[in-house]
This record gives sequence, C-alpha cells and structure tokens, in this order.
Amino acid sequence: MSSKTTENTVDDLASQKKSVETPRGVLFKLYSHTIMMIILPLSTYYYTSNYYFEGERKTTYAAIASVGIANVVVFSYIVTAILEDYSSNNQQKRDKEE
Repeated sequence: MSSKTTENTVDDLASQKKSVETPRGVLFKLYSHTIMMIILPLSTYYYTSNYYFEGERKTTYAAIASVGIANVVVFSYIVTAILEDYSSNNQQKRDKEE
C-alpha cells in the first residue's frame, strides 16, 4: 500500500468526524465499579483490622482480606462485561431475524 493511499484514507477518516456515543449503562457500570474498587477494599481493611482480627498479624490478615475484595470487584466487572456483550450479540441476532 502506498503512502499516498494511506494519507488519503487517514484524511478521509479525519474529515468524517463521526463520534461514537458510549451508552449510559456502560458508563454507569464503569463508574460504579471504580467507586467500589476504591471504597470496598479500604473499608474492608479498616473494618477487619479494627474489629475482626486481633494480634500481631491483624494488619497482614486485613490486607489479605482487602486484596480478596478487590479481586471480587474486578471479577464482577469482567462478568458484567461478558454478560453485556452476550446480551448485545443476542439482540443483534434477533434484529437480523426480523
């Protein structure tokens, strides 16, 4: 492919100026999981280190619990994204059939 053709293609794409709108549901899920990723591990660490675990290693156990909660939040985001993609694919198939 020549550089002229590549330049023309890039110029054509830039001149179209089409913006892709992100659905509100996707942004809501992203923001809610971001907030959960901040609040849940910190609150888990605070709660477990002050009220649940005792002894010398209470901060270590609290940190492990906090990391576990962070992994749960990440896993829930991944599952939500997969289910959303699956439902949108099914919707597209139904639309094609009609």
